[in-house]
Amino acid sequence: MSIFSGNMKLPSPKRLLGGIFPILQWSKSYNIGTGVGDLIAGITVALTLIPQSIAYASLAGLEPQYGLYASLIGGFVYGITGTCPQINIGPTALLSLLTFTYTNGTSPDFAVLLCLTSGLVQLVAGTLQLGFLVEFVSLPVVSGFTSAAAVTIASSQVKGLLGLKFSAETFIATWKEMYHHIGDTRLPDTLLSLACCIVLLGMKALKDIHIGVKDNEKSKKGVVFIQKSLWFAGVSRNAVVVILAAAVAFFVYLDVGNPLILTGKITPGLPAPQAPPFHTMVGNVTISGGGMLAQLGSGLLVVPLVGIISNVAIAKAFSNGKTLDATQEIIALGVCNVVGAFFHSFPVNGSFTRSAVSDASGVRTPAAGFVTGIIVLLTLALLTPYFYFIPRAALSAVIVCAVLHMVDIDIIKKIWKSNRLDIIPLLGTFVCCLALGIELGLICGVGVDVLLLLYYNSRPPLDVKYIEEENLPPHYSIHPVGNLHFAGAEKVRLKLSSLKNDNKATLKQLTIVPGANDGVLSNGAGSQCNGGASNATGRDIAGRRSSVLVIHCDCLYRLDYTFLQSINMLVAEWSRSGRVVWCDARPLVREQLSAVLPDAVFCDTQQLPVVLADASSSADHSGVSDTQL
Repeated sequence: MSIFSGNMKLPSPKRLLGGIFPILQWSKSYNIGTGVGDLIAGITVALTLIPQSIAYASLAGLEPQYGLYASLIGGFVYGITGTCPQINIGPTALLSLLTFTYTNGTSPDFAVLLCLTSGLVQLVAGTLQLGFLVEFVSLPVVSGFTSAAAVTIASSQVKGLLGLKFSAETFIATWKEMYHHIGDTRLPDTLLSLACCIVLLGMKALKDIHIGVKDNEKSKKGVVFIQKSLWFAGVSRNAVVVILAAAVAFFVYLDVGNPLILTGKITPGLPAPQAPPFHTMVGNVTISGGGMLAQLGSGLLVVPLVGIISNVAIAKAFSNGKTLDATQEIIALGVCNVVGAFFHSFPVNGSFTRSAVSDASGVRTPAAGFVTGIIVLLTLALLTPYFYFIPRAALSAVIVCAVLHMVDIDIIKKIWKSNRLDIIPLLGTFVCCLALGIELGLICGVGVDVLLLLYYNSRPPLDVKYIEEENLPPHYSIHPVGNLHFAGAEKVRLKLSSLKNDNKATLKQLTIVPGANDGVLSNGAGSQCNGGASNATGRDIAGRRSSVLVIHCDCLYRLDYTFLQSINMLVAEWSRSGRVVWCDARPLVREQLSAVLPDAVFCDTQQLPVVLADASSSADHSGVSDTQL
C-alpha cells in the first residue's frame, strides 16, 4: 500500500532538479545580450574582488593566496545553485574578522575546517528549512553587530596604515597595543596609506558624478561615454590603487632596509583539490579533529549564522520585489563553503559592495560568477609572482575604505522616530561587541532581543472599556489580540480581577497613559483588531460597578496552558458575584476554553444583548454565575 494517497504527489524529477539547480531554469532563455551583460559584470566584479580577497586574507590572519583560494570556487558553485544574479560569493570583511577571531594563533587548516563545518551547518539549516530562525535576530541587533564589526575591522587595520607590527585580537586590545607602539610609526607607510585612502575616496566619488545631457545626439553619446568611464573608474578603484601602490613600492624597493612593508612572496599556482584536514600541526603539537573543533568552539554556529543573515539580507535587497527563495539561498551558500573547503578556502558569503557593483554593471544572471571565477583562476595561475610588491599599507587602506559604509548611523534616527525602545538592543550589541568581542557581542544582542520580546509578551495590549448603552446592560468589555502566553498571564488576571473591586480611586489607578502598551479604561463601544488604547479617564466610569465581563475573542487565536490556568482563576473570582461571557470565540479558542471552563458562556455578536440581559439579571439576584468552577 502506497504511503501517498489522495492528492499527494511526488514532484517530477525535472522539477526537483530545477529547484536544486536553478541554472536549469534561467539557462533556457539565455542569449547573446544576456551573456554580454554577465561578461561585463563578471569582469568588473573581479577587479573589485581580487584586491579585496588579498586584503581580507590578511585580515583573517592568513597568507595572501588563501584570499584568492576563497574567491575561486564561489562564483562557479553559486552560478549553478544560486538564484540572485547580483550576489558574488567570496571573502568578506565580517567573516574574515570572525575567521581571525576563532583561528588566530593556529594554522590555516583551522580556517579550512571552519569553512567546511560552516557549509555543513548551512546545508542542514537549508535542508530542514530553518531559515525562519534568522527572523529572530532583529534589524537593530544586526545593525549594531555590523557597525561594531566595521569599527573593529578598521581599528585592526590602523597598524597597517601606520606601518606598525603587533598582535591583538579585540578592539580594546588593539588600541592598547597602538598606544604602546605609536612611537614606532613608519613615515613612508603612513604617507602611502594616507594617499591611498584619499585616492580611494576620491575615485569612489567619481561614480556619483552626473553630467548634464545636451540636446544634440552627438553630445548625448559623448556624455554617456564619459559618465560610464567615470563609473568604471570608481568601481575599479581598489585594483587601480593596489597597482599604483605596487608600482611605487617596486621603484623604491631596496634589498636592505626597504622603506615599505610589502606583502611578500605569494605561493603561485592553483590549489590542489583535497579533503579538508581533520588533524594538523601547531608548532610541534599534533591536534586531532576533535581538538580542532573544540578550538573553533562557538564559531561553529556563529560563523554560519552570520553568513546566512548577510546572504539573505543581500538577496532581499536586490530581489526588486520578487519572491525570494531564502531556503535555496541558504543551501547555495552552504554548498559554496563545503566545496570551497576542498580548495583551501576559509568561510565566505555574499558581499553587499560587490553585489552593488554587479547590479550597476548590468548583471543579468548568476552566470556572471563564472566570468569572475575564470579571472581569479587566471590570476592564481599567472599573476601571483607580481603581487610581491603590494604594500601592506595599501591593502589596509582598501579594507578601511571598504568597511566605512558598514557603520549604519542613519538607523538611529529612524528608530528614534519609530520605536525608541529598539535603541537598547542596537547600542547594547554595539557596545558589547566592542567591549567583549564580536561573537559574545552578538550573543548579548540576541539576549537583549529575547528579554524585550518577553517584556512585550508580559504586557499584552488590552483595550478595557466600560460599556453603558441603551440597548445593552452595563458591562466591562475587552478585546484581546493575537496569542496570549504565559508571560502575560498574571498581569492580565490581576488587571481584570481589579475591576471587581473598582471604585473611584481604583479606576483612576487603572487609567493608563495612551501609548503605554498596558491598555486603558474608557467609555465607549466596539473595538478593532489592533489592541490599540482608547483615550479615556477615570471619571468616565468612576462610581460605576458591573458584575459582567465580556471578552471578545474575534481577534484571539491561541492561548497557552499557563494562560488558560490563569483564566480559570479569573473566572473563579468573577463567578462569586458575576459572570464572564465569551463572544465570537474561534473554534480552537472555544475548544481550549471549554477544556478548563466546562460551564463557560459562549455567544456571538447577535446573541450578546440577550446573554448580557440574562447574565446581569442572574448576577444581580443570585450573585453566583453558572461559570463558577
